[in-house]
Amino acid sequence: MLHFQQDPLLAYYSVPRAKSFLQARYKTAGIEQAEQYAYDNCDRFIYCLEHGELCLKQAQHSPVAIQPVLAFYGLSHLLKASVMTTDPFYPASVQVLAHGLSSRKKKKQNYHFFQDEVKVQRHGLFIHFSEKMFHVTHMEGTKLKMKTLLKQIPELSCFFLQYNGLPLVQEKKEENPLYSELIIYYALLYNLSMIARYEIEWWYELLKLMPGEEYPFIKHFLTICIHKTPLLIADYLRTNDN
Repeated sequence: MLHFQQDPLLAYYSVPRAKSFLQARYKTAGIEQAEQYAYDNCDRFIYCLEHGELCLKQAQHSPVAIQPVLAFYGLSHLLKASVMTTDPFYPASVQVLAHGLSSRKKKKQNYHFFQDEVKVQRHGLFIHFSEKMFHVTHMEGTKLKMKTLLKQIPELSCFFLQYNGLPLVQEKKEENPLYSELIIYYALLYNLSMIARYEIEWWYELLKLMPGEEYPFIKHFLTICIHKTPLLIADYLRTNDN
């Protein structure tokens, strides 16, 4: 018996379907000229979905060393398509095209990924999709710690339980609030993709020597987000489908 992998976003690859979906979303939001904006954005919406899925599918069959880069850009394009369902004017300026996060320029000799942070910037995709899709407003300069974000991913709970021996709820209260998984994925993948591109020595030592406890968490996270991101995007679109 043949088993086919379901593509959760395939329904939106039809031009008439995508156009009617966008038009309905814009009308619900009270946007004037909803039909015209849906027509203008239809092709770009489909192309962003297709390119995002292509990057993620390629990541599934690529070495771990380059998975963060492919996964980050795959997620970014899927988020851009999702933002278009609520913001027909995207991108209204070049400011929203930035990543919206910054990472430390140089990793220290005794660098630990769990303790690393990314900082929220004033403009960029991170700020824009968080607000447009999830009504979450980030303060400029807010620092997001990697370990805190990893703990919020349900599939990683068993890893932390295994290492710490205590339920997560009994652990010390963390400083970052609970976020949507897509917000968490974006922040983690942004930092990992920057490391994979610019901190090659530490990255390859982690992959080849696997020192400390961080490797299994990073490896498992990459597997989770690569496979789960299209499902989360499809769920978001389906929830907002009229």
